[in-house]
Amino acid sequence: MIWLGLIAGILVAGMLLFAFSDMLLKVRFSHTEGDDHITLDVKGLYGLMRFRYVVPVMYWAENGLSLKTELVNRNSGKGLRGDDNITITRDKVEEFFQRTKQLLAYTARLLEWTKGVLARTVCTEISWVTRVGLGDAADTAVTTGIVWGLKTSLLGFLFRYIRLEAKPVLSVQPQFNRMQFSTEGMFVLEIKAVYALYAVFVLLYRILRVKGGLKTWRKLLFKPS
Repeated sequence: MIWLGLIAGILVAGMLLFAFSDMLLKVRFSHTEGDDHITLDVKGLYGLMRFRYVVPVMYWAENGLSLKTELVNRNSGKGLRGDDNITITRDKVEEFFQRTKQLLAYTARLLEWTKGVLARTVCTEISWVTRVGLGDAADTAVTTGIVWGLKTSLLGFLFRYIRLEAKPVLSVQPQFNRMQFSTEGMFVLEIKAVYALYAVFVLLYRILRVKGGLKTWRKLLFKPS
């Protein structure tokens, strides 16, 4: 009986630790003189789960935007788990929107579910610095104002759905004496692990409520691009 109580206590403690842990997504991006870089770090369960997804190379090819991607498991010393080269073409973008429309049709209130997940997501850190220079002082000043407007509009739209718990560090720096456009930024999103798991079960329930929903999701998600 003592062993049973000990095992039950360990299980309860583990469930409580899981419930109060956070899933964290950290995104960093930069663009400087044609050099583009994106890094996504995923961390959960008090650091027991850690992955890094890196896009170190992006360039425009004849048939679309080419990306080199790398997946790193930061929990082990093995480092790089795999890499791939992806080309985003117009046909692939159109196919993505078609798949999205089908998922919406075969899931009960998918948009409502998405808004609910975003409402539980918290932004705990955000910074975004942009440098703009057109060589002409007047054009640079006007463009600086436009970039400020685009930034504030985009972030204002996003934070209608995601709760902001950080003071944004935003900057648009005019470069009056040279031609330049560079930008770099970082933001951190967090969601409770227990709610993320709950959201998965709710999504599955909404898929099963629609006839053919599960079959459609399986077909679209595992269909080769």
